[in-house]
Amino acid sequence: MSETNGDGAFSILMVCTGNIGRSPMMERLMKHELARHSAPPQVHVSSAGTWGQEGQPMEPGASHALAALGVDAASFGATSLTAEAVAASDLILVATRDHRRDVVGLVPSVVRRAFTMRELARIAQFVSPREVPHNSGAESVEQMREAVAWAAQLRGSVPRPDRDDDDDLSDPLGASDAIYAERAEVIAVSVERIVPYLLGESQAG
Repeated sequence: MSETNGDGAFSILMVCTGNIGRSPMMERLMKHELARHSAPPQVHVSSAGTWGQEGQPMEPGASHALAALGVDAASFGATSLTAEAVAASDLILVATRDHRRDVVGLVPSVVRRAFTMRELARIAQFVSPREVPHNSGAESVEQMREAVAWAAQLRGSVPRPDRDDDDDLSDPLGASDAIYAERAEVIAVSVERIVPYLLGESQAG
């Protein structure tokens, strides 16, 4: 089983349970934010579910929430999580701490590059990209890997939320469009913090 990409790409994998609600919104909003920041074309984003409903479309509430934010929700089909996909990812962003345990259970070596999305956003909020160690002349993809490694190192030292489950993104399955819209807004705020941190563009805060 190969570990991360060897082709100069940077792969981000989003994970929830069914891959029809939270992780599709995470995937599409991350792609949207990366494009807005003119991220390198070698950065790839995908999603999967620990109980992925293979080939199923995105939940209507999720697609409606994305459309309201001006983000494309078309042509989506759910995918089941595999150990191969986990091992090949440079960054795994999950909906909840339970999903992180599932991911690390599949491939223990990814423990330092697996975060809940809200956790990484919280870390990025307290870290300036200028603090991230990097090799002089390193390509942007390598710098992104170093940003992930630095976030893992700081995981226990930045301020923590009042409740551990504040780092989780709860499941809106079966809820109203308004609840999906709330989850989408949380994801949007998270990616707005994560993307500049990964790309080293501006001071977090």
